[in-house]
Formats: sequence, C-alpha cells, structure tokens
Amino acid sequence: MADQRHGQTATAFHVQYRALNPDEKEIRLIEVDPLRAEDFASGSEHPPVVRCRLKHLSLDDWPCHYTALSYAWGDPHVTKPIYLDGLEIPVTENLESALRHLAIERGNDSDLGLTLWVDAICIDQRNKAERTQQVSLMKDIFRNAYQTFLWLGPANGDSDLAMDTMRRMSRAASFVGYHFNSWSKFPFANVASDPLMAAIRKILDTNLAELCMEDFARLHAISSLFDRPWFRRVWVIQERALSLNSVVCCGREWITWERFREAFWLLCGIRDNLNIVGSGTGRQDSAALATFLTTALNKVIPVSFTRPNSSLLVLFSLLSGMATKAQLQASDRRDYVFAILSLIDLNRSPLILADYTKDWVTVRIEVAKACLIYYGSGFLSFAGLVEYTEDPASFGHNVPSWAPDWSSAHLPQPLSIPSMFVVRGENKQRAYSALPEFTQDLSQAFSTDNRLSLDAFRVDNVVKLGNPFPEADDFAEDTSRVAALRLWLQDLEAMMPRTNQVYRTMKEMSEALWRTPIADRAFAYNWETERASDETLSAYRALRAGEVSEGVKYANIASIKLLRRRPFVCANGLIGLGPVGMSLGDSVWTVPGADVPLVFRSGPTGSFLVVGEAYVHGIMDGELRHLLPTIEFEKIELT
Repeated sequence: MADQRHGQTATAFHVQYRALNPDEKEIRLIEVDPLRAEDFASGSEHPPVVRCRLKHLSLDDWPCHYTALSYAWGDPHVTKPIYLDGLEIPVTENLESALRHLAIERGNDSDLGLTLWVDAICIDQRNKAERTQQVSLMKDIFRNAYQTFLWLGPANGDSDLAMDTMRRMSRAASFVGYHFNSWSKFPFANVASDPLMAAIRKILDTNLAELCMEDFARLHAISSLFDRPWFRRVWVIQERALSLNSVVCCGREWITWERFREAFWLLCGIRDNLNIVGSGTGRQDSAALATFLTTALNKVIPVSFTRPNSSLLVLFSLLSGMATKAQLQASDRRDYVFAILSLIDLNRSPLILADYTKDWVTVRIEVAKACLIYYGSGFLSFAGLVEYTEDPASFGHNVPSWAPDWSSAHLPQPLSIPSMFVVRGENKQRAYSALPEFTQDLSQAFSTDNRLSLDAFRVDNVVKLGNPFPEADDFAEDTSRVAALRLWLQDLEAMMPRTNQVYRTMKEMSEALWRTPIADRAFAYNWETERASDETLSAYRALRAGEVSEGVKYANIASIKLLRRRPFVCANGLIGLGPVGMSLGDSVWTVPGADVPLVFRSGPTGSFLVVGEAYVHGIMDGELRHLLPTIEFEKIELT
C-alpha cells in the first residue's frame, strides 16, 4: 500500500481541531504520556493504550522543546487505537508502534511525557487550506525541532545485525573520513605508491570481507534494512535534510544519523572499489557484489545526499534517479513536487508554492513551465512519452509531452545530471554540449493552449531501431552479464551502416560501436562527467574477447546507460541511443539550450511530441558546427 503523507490523510478519524493562527506560525504538537513497567499488568492480553494530548505552539517562540517524528505510514487499513484528548482514534500500525516505543523509552528514563510533532495527528488532513499552509512551514518545523526520530519500524529477524553492522562500519569510516573525503578522487587502482591510500584500500577490503562472512549475513541484513518503507517515502528527503539532530531507530536499536551516513559512505567506497578494481579485490564475484550493493545503496541515496538550499534541478534529478522498482512513494502525486519545496535555494530555482487546491495535471504543467523558463530547454531531458503510465488523471486531460510526470516509475533518467558533489571529469557539471554557442529564451514561448514554441535544428529521421538491452538481474553472475552484452553488441554491429559520410573510416565506425552503448562515459553514474578513456576501451575489448574479469567493467557501465534505451540509426548514418519507446520515423533534433539531442514525434496540426533525449555519436560536443556550413533553426511547436 502506498505511503500517505502530509498532503493526504491515511486514516479516517474525526478530531475537533482548534484552528491554527497562521500569522503566528502556529503548529500543533502532541504530549505523549510515558509508559512505565507498572502499566503492563502481569499476564494481561491487552497492553496499555498510548495516550496523548494536543497543544499549540508558535514557531516564533524560542526555544521550541519538541521532537519531530519521521516515519512511514504502512497500510492505512491496518490500524491500532490510541487516545487523543481522551478520544479513541485509529492510527496506522507503524505510527502506533513508534509512539509506543517512544512512550516506553521515556517511561524508563523519566516521569515526564514526550512532546512530539507527528504529521498525521498534528495537521487537520481534511482542511486543504491548513494542509497547504502547514506544508509551507515544514522547513521551520524540522529546523526548530530539538531532535528528529527517524523511525524505521519494529525489529525483525536481522535488523539488529544490520544496525550493529552500520555502527561497526561507521567506526572505520571515521578513520577514513579524517584523512580522505571523496571517493571520486580516490586512486582505487593505484595505491601502491601511497601508504595512506593503501591503508584505506585495506580498510575497504577488510570491511567487505566482514560483509561476506557467514554466507553474506551482514550484507543481506543491511540490504533488508535499506529496503524498509521509510527509505522510499518522498517526504523523508526533506524531513531528514532539514533536521539538525537526527537519530535512526529500528526496534530498540539506534544510531545517530551522522554515524549512519558515515557507514553508508564507506559502503559506497566498497562498491566503487569492487567496480573499479574488480577481481583485484581478490573476489571473482566482484561485479555481482557491486551490483547488489548498488541496488541497496540506491534506495538510500536521496535521504543520504540531499542537502538544504539545493537547486530544484538537482532535486528533480534525484527523483528521476529513483524512478525504478524502488521508486519513492507518495499516494498524492502532488507530493512528488511539494515534498521537496522546503529544500530549494531560490537563488538557483524558480519560485513554486505548494497548493492543494490545484490538481496534479495543473501542478505538472505549472512546474514544467516555471522550470523551462528558468533552466531553459535542457529541462526537456526529464520529459517525454512515458511508455507505461500510472497516472489515470492524465488520460483525457491533454497533458503536454513537455511536462514531466514526476509520479511515474518510468520517468526518464537524463544522461547528464547536475551534481552537488565533486565528480570525476575535471569536476565539470555537464558531460555534453551539443550546441555550445546557442541559447534561447522561453519566457514568452507558451501559448494559452499549452503549446511550447522553440527553435530547433532537425538532424535527421530515424530509419533503423535495435532491441533494448534486457534489464540485468541484480544477482546475475559476472559471466552471464558479459555473455549477454556480447550477444547484444553483435546485434548492434549488424544493424550499423558501413562507412558513410559521418563515420568515414573503419576506425571511426569501430569507435562509434564501443562508445555508443556507454554513451561515451567512463563511469556508470550519470553525475560523473568523465568521458570514456583508453581504460574503458580495454574493458570493451576484453568483453568482446570473453574475458570476464576485465570485460565486466564495461558491462557495468553499459547496463546503466542502456536502461530504458535502445539503439537507432538515422538516415544520414548517425547512430545513437534513444528512449525505449521511440519509433521508426521519429526525428532527432538539437535544441539551443539543451546539452543533448532530443527525439521528437510528429503530432497533430504540424506540432511535435517529446519522446525523450538521445545520445548521438559524433554530435555531442558541438561537431555540427564543423559538419555543416550553417545551422539553420526551425520554429516548431511542442504539444
């Protein structure tokens, strides 16, 4: 059951709320009575019910003595009772377990109750105006909290082992972080000349060995921990990022957020070590382990790496990166936008306000317009015709193809996304620049019927399409991963034209063949901007020769770049990777202000639909200026 958050209630209880005063930035809190040992009668089949009371607080008052609770709802139809101001109300089972845990912990330590902010209880979910106003206060609510409890849920079979593993790894991470703080700059494959770097590599290898002991018990435990619903809540991004003092709780085990994040960072280093060093780590299953770790770590990336005062473009990139089987959850689609608004830096983002009186289609269109005007046509990399839509509200509403559907699990993942971190590739924030000397202003580009008018250059039409690469099994052995990509590359080679006016020699054709499946990138992650190198070529040659230990390095990059993409050939011989949903007859365009080419499809009344972005080998770095005497733009309309 999808999580329900600040924007929409998940339980149907009726509380007579006293109105909040927005002029004084009032919020509601609950005071939770402690549960002591004597409250649990010997042999009773019914444990005591959690009791709490509502109170008001102005966020202008200082200090604010309350704790914020961050949690996942769970199934809204499975509830347990609590007493609120003497009235029995149903709350979700996970919320009740969190309140009970905190009441017992407080009962063991103090006779005083605990003051909490809990979204489901403290916001009148039936009141749209109040919901909108309270969501606008989220930054202040979590910033002013004395502490935030990040409740992962009750303990289960291996959760205690997982929490112990995170504490162990945080201790190792503290040593590493004192001397070195960026895996992007770590010389994984060349540490012999530096004793400190060699010592850090040894720490990574030692911790990997511990994870793999006893049939990978600790590795599976942390994977299960990261798979808990809390990590998939879209609201958790801002709740954690805005909190100044957070504690991660799972059952009776806890760890401070700082130590949790240190352990997560060390796990990222172990994963990168496996990817880059490969069998040099002493393990023949290095790629499979790296993939397993990547799958687990990806679920924690948004909550671990998101910072306050971020560009909205960076935050949307995080959403697109999670548009997979592990998609962030919000049962109110508007919350995919509203849940991150408290984190944006208005010096690097358009002004967007939460408003629950607007429907999802309106929100999508207004957000897309604001972002296209602010960021330019490069924002179209997030747009396109989603192959499968989970948004029934879109049907029959004429939602333009240039307005991304942030709620879709098939949201495009752009080839080049901005990063808030140091990245490999001379720290360049963009990997490509298809039209480096051209820009355009879109502030007056929208019509009243939601047509977007812009300048674009038609590269050519698509005349051949290849098969998508099958999504890799996260647990596939290195041998099978290499074998699958070898077969796919044979099919790609067969569909490629021989030498032509674009790729004039066999060397250029060969280069197009090995660079295209990896979008000419040296690393799998889309925020890493470094282009493919001689080392990448060596890995490709090893893969074609069936040498697994080196070839799997190329396969790891390709499996990410080929996700939801397929190869194509244009009429002029250019080859590339485009959206999996593209069709014969679609056209490839370059658009001033966009770093990468875009695929459009002919639409009604001479307009075009956005299919998605593309990698086109040979025109990603402004080469069109040299291939053509002039670049003549057309004025086209996108619908």
